[in-house]
Amino acid sequence: MEEDQQNQNKNEKPRYYATDFNEIKENLSDEEKLLFERYKEMLSGIIPADSASSASANDDVFSSGSSSTANDASFATSSSPSNDDAFSSSSAPANDAPSLKTLLNHLKNISQKTMKQMAGGKLDIQVTCPKCGKRHCFIKVDNGLTHCWSCNWSGYLEEMKSLLGKGSGKVNGNYYANAQKKQQDEHKAKDYVPMLPDDFREIDAETRSWLYPIYPFKTQEEQQQFIDHFHPANLLSRHPKSRPLITASELASLQAMVQRYIQAMKLSPDIIVQEGVMCAWMKQTADDTKSEDPKGVEMVPAIAYCNYLDGKIINVKFRSVQQHPITGEWSKLFCQVSPTKPCAPYGIDSINLLRPDAQPIRQLIITEGEKDRLTLMTCGFPYVLSIANGACTNIEESHEAFDEWIKQAGEIIICGDTDRPGRRLVKLLIEQYQTRAKVTTLPQGKKDISEVYEAFGSHEVQRIIAEAQGISDADIYDLSEHKEDILDIMMGNYDRGYEVGMGGLTDGIFHPTSDGGLIILTGRPNSGKTDFLNCLMAHLMYHNQKRVAFFSFEKPIKGKHVREIARIALGVRNTEDMDGTESPEEARQENRRVLDFLSEHMVDFDTKTRLPDSNYIIGMMEAMMNRKKQKIDYLVIDPYVFINMTEGGSRATETEKVRLMLTKLQAWSRTRHIWTVVVAHPRIQYKDGHEAFPPLDIYSVAGSAQWANLADFLLTVNRISKPEEGKMFTIVEMLKVRDQEFCHPGKVYYVRQPCGRYDERESENDCIAEVMQGKVLAKDDEPWR
Repeated sequence: MEEDQQNQNKNEKPRYYATDFNEIKENLSDEEKLLFERYKEMLSGIIPADSASSASANDDVFSSGSSSTANDASFATSSSPSNDDAFSSSSAPANDAPSLKTLLNHLKNISQKTMKQMAGGKLDIQVTCPKCGKRHCFIKVDNGLTHCWSCNWSGYLEEMKSLLGKGSGKVNGNYYANAQKKQQDEHKAKDYVPMLPDDFREIDAETRSWLYPIYPFKTQEEQQQFIDHFHPANLLSRHPKSRPLITASELASLQAMVQRYIQAMKLSPDIIVQEGVMCAWMKQTADDTKSEDPKGVEMVPAIAYCNYLDGKIINVKFRSVQQHPITGEWSKLFCQVSPTKPCAPYGIDSINLLRPDAQPIRQLIITEGEKDRLTLMTCGFPYVLSIANGACTNIEESHEAFDEWIKQAGEIIICGDTDRPGRRLVKLLIEQYQTRAKVTTLPQGKKDISEVYEAFGSHEVQRIIAEAQGISDADIYDLSEHKEDILDIMMGNYDRGYEVGMGGLTDGIFHPTSDGGLIILTGRPNSGKTDFLNCLMAHLMYHNQKRVAFFSFEKPIKGKHVREIARIALGVRNTEDMDGTESPEEARQENRRVLDFLSEHMVDFDTKTRLPDSNYIIGMMEAMMNRKKQKIDYLVIDPYVFINMTEGGSRATETEKVRLMLTKLQAWSRTRHIWTVVVAHPRIQYKDGHEAFPPLDIYSVAGSAQWANLADFLLTVNRISKPEEGKMFTIVEMLKVRDQEFCHPGKVYYVRQPCGRYDERESENDCIAEVMQGKVLAKDDEPWR
């Protein structure tokens, strides 16, 4: 029976209470410590559980504990009882389960109260880890969750288990990282001073005692130098937590296992020795059911990537070299020791300004992992850095102290991983080193440069580095590379644009080229913006064979929109019988010819399924062009208020959202040589309570001045409707023309025909005379055949 109980206790996972952490235990009274011991004894069966009730009746501790505050707002997640009086002498239950439960609840209140006092308003407290013995463990004050950053152990205080919310059984390390970063940012804003290389401290003697060379010493003198520095005679007396020197056979066994890993990775032994890579035994959490260590820790062989600064080790990353016996996969277990935060880039001493025999650094490669750095050095690249904490590193903070060192490099090659965290790191590095950065492209299916090396060898690695593409190359217009293009322009051989087809006056204010860009059209409500735009696009389709795509939210019935374009092309108001000139059968044939033409030159998007944003519009355009294998020349968005502006997030102002949206549309339009026309409403519709609409200027568009700043063309449409004075015409005023070689800002008068055509006129008087006389020019009624 006793043997079964012992086996059961051996297999049971250890429980941790506040008294298992010395920092908390020191803040408890003797009576409170006694309560924890009593609960453990009751739980293990050493004393009967019902003794709690009798003890509580005679022990003043229980009544004194009732003053602790349990109904605190910060513990709102608790589902346990919050009234400490339940543990008084008069209410202590007599049966076993309630006694244990009530006592545990009382211990929870004691732990909460004590940790809140220790935290001093912070979210967590720092304690010594019961697993690895390092003071890198943190406990959340509100629910007792624990996490150690040295051994990566996570758990919780047993007495606070009832406070764990749903899904909180495991600590999320990001909680501490984010909380710490917030505190650091607040501190940085107030009295932050940039880091310098001298701020980085050497690892302590305890950590040095773990390290050994990977290859045997060449001379007795080398061995003695190692012992003097890493294992001096008085080491254990001065640093009791240091590890004693291992035996020669133990060292040989450790070296053999790490050498096997290095050989499997095809790394150069000379590079390993040159870069001071070492080996060590590292701790890892063991399977409690199999380990003889009651704390569940066992020692495993590891390669130790030592990072040097001025010849001293400033941080070490230990990575297990164990290999799975069945799958053959290498262990991913690692831990890092660094007395200074943030960690410096691995290999930083290789570009030290004071390094002996310093040569100009033409090329510096930055990669993600320590093994990747050694791989690149094995392939012949002497100047390589790896990121201190991999993909989660804050690049700005980690590299801050070494900005001047990194500036030595003529160019920076970013050789990152292809997984999602790796791509994020590449993006951050590009932002940090935009003007000098080049980025590598790895073969498909290879996660990092080490996998490329293992599969294809050093020549492929060298090719990848040599073919890295510059981020800013496309943004630099090198005259020497474009001499012939420039000469063509100087000789007049370049795109001179095309006539719209509406007449010479219109060409004087709007004469587009094939470059593409952003056209903004505005006007007061019911001024004919959409109507005029239909006519302009119809001319471009019929007279210039341009293809036009419409995101026309003002025209929900797409068939009617097509009919409006057809009326303009046919010069008729009624397409059923061509204004009485044709029979229904003849009209059908005529309409079919027009529809065949429009099917090749016009696309109408129907956005019933969702509220589109700029990404959706661009994506639909790209998909449609790929499907039809035809280029679109004009994209019409009418009006922009139906676009869901997601740019900038929820905190961005309308001005910022408009700027980001227009910038995105303009950049895409210029890249694809498409003119994007956006219909926007004016900012002010009525002034001083009067119906008189104020004159529109270049900054009258609602939402932001960015409309005018980013537009390549900006025009207004204004319909004049005063039949009693004979004023029935439309004024189109071009307020902005970015490239004024072929057209200029100006004003053109138009008379609208019943079919929907806008025909230009020289002056307002010509428009009035035409209305008063009721004449229609022959060309204004002729169909476009």
